Amino acid sequence: MSNLRGLQQLRDQWRNTPRLRHGVMVIVAILGLQGLFMLSDQVHKRVATHTADMEMLARLEGLHKETWWPERAAKMQEMLEAVTERIPGVAGKGMAQAESQAWLTRLAADQALAEPRVKVEDTVDVDGYPDMWQVISRLEGKLPAHGHEAFLRALAEALPWVQTERIEIAEGSTPRVVVTLRSYYRKAAPAAEGQPHQAAGRQGATPNPDAADPAR
Repeated sequence: MSNLRGLQQLRDQWRNTPRLRHGVMVIVAILGLQGLFMLSDQVHKRVATHTADMEMLARLEGLHKETWWPERAAKMQEMLEAVTERIPGVAGKGMAQAESQAWLTRLAADQALAEPRVKVEDTVDVDGYPDMWQVISRLEGKLPAHGHEAFLRALAEALPWVQTERIEIAEGSTPRVVVTLRSYYRKAAPAAEGQPHQAAGRQGATPNPDAADPAR
């Protein structure tokens, strides 16, 4: 009975109170407009996404029809193989460390570094490249007067198999330089008995196959 009385009172208030009816109608209208706006925003977003997808599809279809992709892919593969061949091959981790130390020693001598010190870390694998090794090394010494340019050029010419991680050059006429390097080597099969090792052959006269002057 109490529920029926409550409903009856609400009906009476609804009928006898115009402000209540108008207020409810305004609230419903506002909620309806808000819903329409939200729906419109979603529609616009979907339309924009669809348009962008269609444009991307059209571009991809256009590229798919091009005939120069295989030729470009072949050239890129040749370039990659050429760069890889420039990276020295070594038969073991110890050989990689020896290669790195010998190259840094030769670099210090070519650049006339005073009081040179070479430190070579352990040889580790390269993530994502199972056929590669890397060696972290450090070279310290004092540059000769006006030797900055030649030293930096030698480091640049050592790419791609020697990369400079960090370099610090102090001030002064003969500044002290500290450079941290990361050297890469290909894992090569051990040389047959009686045959010179590929990396060892390079190490004697040309420890850096890329460097034309300072790095050799």
